[in-house]
Amino acid sequence: MLSCAESAVLLSTAKTVVLPTRRVFSKHSTYALQPCLCRRALSTPVPHINHSDLSIERYHALADVTMTSLLERLENLLDEIANEGFEVDYHSGVLTLNLGSNGTYVINKQPPNKQIWLSSPISGPKRYDYVPSTDDWRYSRDGEEMAILLEQELSRAFGREVNLGLGRVSEAVE
Repeated sequence: MLSCAESAVLLSTAKTVVLPTRRVFSKHSTYALQPCLCRRALSTPVPHINHSDLSIERYHALADVTMTSLLERLENLLDEIANEGFEVDYHSGVLTLNLGSNGTYVINKQPPNKQIWLSSPISGPKRYDYVPSTDDWRYSRDGEEMAILLEQELSRAFGREVNLGLGRVSEAVE
């Protein structure tokens, strides 16, 4: 017979979760502790934990250049479109792009994780890591570049091609 710890390991590898024990009473008013087993399917993949080798100073330099460039390009884009219902705002590391009935994008720095987080009304939340080999911000689950996702979604929202030109981030820092 397996010990409780061995059972828990065996069961957890089969995606079975061992919950706290419960009392089970017998006919003779004695009880025994039995583990409560609950099988569950994971609805979302296990989160990726990325470890960044960027120094915090380098992260801030890259993220600040990205956020500033994004703000400038979005301001220019909204000026061209001239829709009073659209607005872009940036302060304290949080960029908010309000597109009226098309929803609101929130893009912000996450220094503890050395990431940029994007909340899209179309594709939902994503966390982007800086990738030195491609010199851009990429979502670790699918490898998609943040700029590409934004360009595709904004192109659909505005009915015209949008090019944010956010590639080669480090060139703007150095």
